[in-house]
Amino acid sequence: MYKTNTKWMVSAIYLATLVTAIESTIVVTATRSIVSDLGSANLTSLIFATYLFSSALATPIFGRLADNYGKKRIFQIGLLLFLLGTILCGFSISSWMLFGSRVIQGIGAGGIMPMTFALIGELFDISTRGKIMGLNNSAWGIASLIAPLIGGLILKQLTWHWIFFINVPIVLIVLLIVQISYKEKRPQTISQKGTFHQYTYLIAGLLLLLSGIQLFSTYFLLGTVILIAGLFVLLFFYRQEKKEHDPILPISTMTIYDFSLLTICVFLINGALIGFQVYLPMWIQTELHLSPTSAGLALLPSSLFFILGSYYSGKLLNRFGQKLLLQLIVGGALLGFLSLSVLPGNTGYMVLLIFSSLLGFFIGTGVTISVITAQAYATQQNLSTVSGFITLCRTLGQSFMVTFLGVINQRIFLLKHLQLAGYHSVYLTISIIFILLLFLVSHRPTVNPHEQKNEVS
Repeated sequence: MYKTNTKWMVSAIYLATLVTAIESTIVVTATRSIVSDLGSANLTSLIFATYLFSSALATPIFGRLADNYGKKRIFQIGLLLFLLGTILCGFSISSWMLFGSRVIQGIGAGGIMPMTFALIGELFDISTRGKIMGLNNSAWGIASLIAPLIGGLILKQLTWHWIFFINVPIVLIVLLIVQISYKEKRPQTISQKGTFHQYTYLIAGLLLLLSGIQLFSTYFLLGTVILIAGLFVLLFFYRQEKKEHDPILPISTMTIYDFSLLTICVFLINGALIGFQVYLPMWIQTELHLSPTSAGLALLPSSLFFILGSYYSGKLLNRFGQKLLLQLIVGGALLGFLSLSVLPGNTGYMVLLIFSSLLGFFIGTGVTISVITAQAYATQQNLSTVSGFITLCRTLGQSFMVTFLGVINQRIFLLKHLQLAGYHSVYLTISIIFILLLFLVSHRPTVNPHEQKNEVS
């Protein structure tokens, strides 16, 4: 019988992750050209918001559907939607056409990202999964290095439309590999597929939550009200899901304390990564008065050590165990952020590069470990659903933290009397959050996820 070619599938998974990672960063280089060409003042934020919203909304739904209809089919649908949205973005002649195309592209990305996690969980055992997951996560580090360079080169030689078109051949290659190399066992279809009102409550809650997060920095009161409304809708949805025979979220897994803690780690560590990447270049430009190029290159060590930490996370997990390794990761990152919060503004460029390297390693290891240990609580029946939920936590963490830290940076309401710069207050805020996270991780019971998973089931 024909079997899945895991080597080719690793290539497909990596390319799929790489293309979504590049898409998340390369558009930044073309924003000014797009706004100038299409002539919409509000286009800048909407270019990113529409993609982010649609991706976040689609992620848990695609994860759930994959457990019913099969990962291969849903992965292919996600790739096709991403391909369609990408082509339409490239041919966009108006802002409204671009918005709609970005929505389609984001929905496709919402089908791709959880499937990459789920496929790794299916194709590799826990001892190998860390290495493969680390290799896959390195795509984000590589994308942060090459996307601005590729984007700048394209804009210099061609038009902004080609920022999108370069993704087309990569997606076609992934589709071909998946079709030929992946042989999936027929999923054990559950009697129900989730009702319309379940999906409606989930989408409405997430939409309100994300809208509140986006409005939080500019319209504080309105954003807070909408955010709270979203939380209430999601709480109501969660209570209803607990009564459903066929929930569309992994409710039984979410009730496990250890799994919930790991998803909090995913949320906060990914959020801290965004805060670091945004405010370190700002520090270098405002205090050291160096060029934007030098500021961007300061993230290079972070990206390289992110890749290194991700790749060796599996070996570190086997050596230190889940609890101790998480303590070391959170503690190491805490020391890094705490140091950045008190270092003088004129700290040397090389010193900042050292901190960039250390934080890249700790965060890269933390991102990978949080995902693979949380995924260990999934069963074969809900692996895609759990992977979708973890991916959603990752997206929400980045979205919430970049907005929340932006408010801290602008208002500096906590540290105004100390007359510290905005980035100092940002890193101090992250440090306080990591102190709380270290406390939670340190009081985490050492439990075998497979044993606890059996108790729940």
